[in-house]
Amino acid sequence: MITCPLTFRKGGKYALTGPSGCGKSTLLKLLLGWLPDYGGAIRSDGADARQFTPEELQRQMSYIEQNVFLFNATIRDNITLGEDFTDAQMEKALRDSALLGDLAAMPLGLDTPVGEDGGSLSGGQKQRVAIARALIHRRSILLVDEGTSALDQKNAGIVEESLLANPELTLILVSHHLAPERKARFTGVYSLEPVPALPQTA
Repeated sequence: MITCPLTFRKGGKYALTGPSGCGKSTLLKLLLGWLPDYGGAIRSDGADARQFTPEELQRQMSYIEQNVFLFNATIRDNITLGEDFTDAQMEKALRDSALLGDLAAMPLGLDTPVGEDGGSLSGGQKQRVAIARALIHRRSILLVDEGTSALDQKNAGIVEESLLANPELTLILVSHHLAPERKARFTGVYSLEPVPALPQTA
């Protein structure tokens, strides 16, 4: 539940914490324009967010969640979405998403088919493909809803480090638990509270 204004500034790195059911994922979907029926106000650069369509909002944002959707195509196609990028741009996206090591172990590398809904990849690999896709398309705002939950600690650390170090990226990350040393690395940490139960009537 949000009881006070939240501010996310360009280039800042923010974490949303709190127990399950307190509205962390809902807040991200509100920012994406997926839930238009809400009270209060959401403003982007001073303009009411209701002025923008979800499509317009998503040209600036990428949403990474636990259950990543991939097309039944190659890893390359799922990252580029049919657009052209230089080898340097691709390598940077792969490095910053901690995907390079996995590709080195795949005989077909970027041309590896992912299968229906990414079935030939692990959950962690799917999340890293989604992160690489967001990075290479230079989305200015990245919303991460437990989007590294399927990664081992080492790779999760690599991905988080690259996202926090990117000065052009506004990061809003959902986490159930955030250790004090991790909290210190964010511009701001917002703790959401669960919605209180309504009193029962006789």
